[in-house]
Amino acid sequence: MSVCLCVDASVAAKWALPEEHRDEALRLYEVSYRSGTTIAVPPHFPVEVVNILRRRVAPGLLSYAEGNELLTQFFQSSVRLVIPAQLYERAFEIAHTYQLPAVYDAHYVALAEILACDLWTDDQRLLNTLDKKLPFVKWIGEYQLSELTERLD
Repeated sequence: MSVCLCVDASVAAKWALPEEHRDEALRLYEVSYRSGTTIAVPPHFPVEVVNILRRRVAPGLLSYAEGNELLTQFFQSSVRLVIPAQLYERAFEIAHTYQLPAVYDAHYVALAEILACDLWTDDQRLLNTLDKKLPFVKWIGEYQLSELTERLD
């Protein structure tokens, strides 16, 4: 795979929902789309996004129709499900090494590591747990337009 990046569901949700750091997430998506950069995600990514939308609909923050429309829009986004060899084994190892309570987040980290690209997240628990030990795991709040364009030059 050529130039790529990974995002987790916390960033992808910002493409559709009015959340903090939405502008950064939308810029990341737009720049990667226009530049032909692959946005790689692990196989459980769509389930996590659907879950985020459901959690907005259930308490009435969004209507069912609004949630369904956002779901339709999300599935039109340009992301690529990627399952490289050793993804599951590496995710298991990362979860163990960094004492992650579940392997969901570890799959994003493992995928970015295997593909040698950055992982963009807004998952503060993950960021705090990793405590900058893996420099390719980046907080979306620190995304700068130049981050991706510099890698493409």
